[in-house]
Amino acid sequence: MSRPTRWLAVCLCLLAVSAGCLGAGVGSDGDTAESTVRVTDVVDGDTIDIRYANGTEDTVRLLGVDTPEVHVENDPAEFEGVPDTEAGRSCLRRHGERATTFAVERLADREVTLRFDPLADRRGGYDRLLAYVVVGNETFNAALLERGHARLYDSAFRQRDDYAALERAAREEGRGLWSCAS
Repeated sequence: MSRPTRWLAVCLCLLAVSAGCLGAGVGSDGDTAESTVRVTDVVDGDTIDIRYANGTEDTVRLLGVDTPEVHVENDPAEFEGVPDTEAGRSCLRRHGERATTFAVERLADREVTLRFDPLADRRGGYDRLLAYVVVGNETFNAALLERGHARLYDSAFRQRDDYAALERAAREEGRGLWSCAS
């Protein structure tokens, strides 16, 4: 191989690696619809840290859901019907802690499947993967909504209508965080 050809091959290889084309992680190749991973940490009710079988680590933001915050102040305006009062914020914080506990019980140190939605961006804010998290036969994202641990996060994804119905039912029945609504 001539020197210019070898240089071109090296450059193309470096470009492929930097673009993630040769990476093993789902978040980097963009073509894999799902991947099995290990949950290494539950950050809060809707965010987890994961490790791929090859040792690569990443952070996942659960697609289509938003749980009340536990690390910063909640904005009651994001949760329809929850009053913008100290009582409303305190209630949301309690339910954020419950959502986090639920996530720890269901996901911590477990093998889960990440499923990616072709209608959604692969990564969201803070460069986190956006995915459905499947544990056993249950989509954890939907379980959060069904139990009232989360609200629908208004974005584009295939399960949006189903998730809206789950939130509506939880809200109408006052489950979970919806008990904070006046």
